[in-house]
Amino acid sequence: MHTAAPMDDTAQPAAAEETEDSPLSPGERRSMLWLTNVSHAVNHFQGQMVGPLYPLIMAEFGFGYAQLGMLVALRNAFTSWTQLGYGFVTPFIDRCRVLGIANLVLALGTAATGMTGSFLTFLGARSLAAAGSSAQHPVGASILSSYFPKTRGTVLALNNTIASVGMLLAPAVAGLLITIVGWREVFWIVAVASVLVGWPYFFFPDRLRQQRPAGTAKRAVLAQSFTSYVRVFRNRNMMLIGLVFMVGAAGRGGEDIQSYFATHFVNDLGMNITYAGFALALLNAGGLAGPMFFGWLSDRFNRKAVLQVSLLLSALSTVLLAHQGAASLALVANLLFQGAVTSSRGTLTQALIADSASESDQDAAFSVYFFLGFFSTPLWALGTGFMMDALGFTDTFTLLSGSYVAAMLVTFFVTDKRVKRAAK
Repeated sequence: MHTAAPMDDTAQPAAAEETEDSPLSPGERRSMLWLTNVSHAVNHFQGQMVGPLYPLIMAEFGFGYAQLGMLVALRNAFTSWTQLGYGFVTPFIDRCRVLGIANLVLALGTAATGMTGSFLTFLGARSLAAAGSSAQHPVGASILSSYFPKTRGTVLALNNTIASVGMLLAPAVAGLLITIVGWREVFWIVAVASVLVGWPYFFFPDRLRQQRPAGTAKRAVLAQSFTSYVRVFRNRNMMLIGLVFMVGAAGRGGEDIQSYFATHFVNDLGMNITYAGFALALLNAGGLAGPMFFGWLSDRFNRKAVLQVSLLLSALSTVLLAHQGAASLALVANLLFQGAVTSSRGTLTQALIADSASESDQDAAFSVYFFLGFFSTPLWALGTGFMMDALGFTDTFTLLSGSYVAAMLVTFFVTDKRVKRAAK
């Protein structure tokens, strides 16, 4: 039997059910769903579009790969720590307003990036942008989990899929813009997108959450938030789910691990840059369908079991990729398959977090969850780099496939809270 510690019996239900008693109309739900989807896509677009610009920026500021690695690691660490605190912010500021403000900060940091004149000022501007982008994951996931309690798996999958579209388009759009304007102007242009998706949040009040009542002492509200974090850290189920996020896929996976794929395709498989870019596009294209399929399955079957299947398939796909030789139809098929199965883990673990947390604890739960994931990313990135230097791609990714298996084993100790509630 799975022995995850139960929630406090006094905990509130996970969220208001999607019934006639809900204060939200279907139109309000749909509007919030697509506003959150689009802002998530813009958030990922902003992060991914920098990649093609780095050669120009590095040449102008005179820094190398070591400084680039430090830049990425520090930005991830900054994002991780800022994500941890949103459970203290949302009792005072409406969740929708938090996302509105965050997108405007992201726009400011992006625009400021185009005005920098050195490596240190560039790092500062990217850190400011990271502070703005950090709210999207924990606060956005909390809103969608509250608004769609019965279809969390599918809705969170759709949210991640739309975000993947932003990731897919970013390199191509940035590459096109750089043929027309300079890299600084590219940052100024894309900053406008964050303004456009940020301001509508101010016109959608979060009607599922009641902010601090008038007359309530701030100290009392902060104490409640602190207690919420304590409950999250003491909840064995949520800590195990966070461990799955940290361990599986060698940390967050995604672009942090895929950065090694392009060099493998070029240096080991003999592809040119164009074909390597096409290979990465196939990987991201697979990531559009996978989360939707596995999220849909998880809403209808045991969510934990669906997660374990996706992790097992991810391990198998990674081993195949590590040992595949020259470019072939088999490689094309496996890249699509790899993208589909590896991109599903985040959606499923987010849904499990929402299932395990009461409505009052969801902001703290998602803040801690994303903090753990982003905190582990620099460590995995550095470790993978050392392994690549010492062992090469084949041995490194054969070993890293074991991270999926390790996460699958950890998942045996996780409880699907929906199954437990249905049995009562």
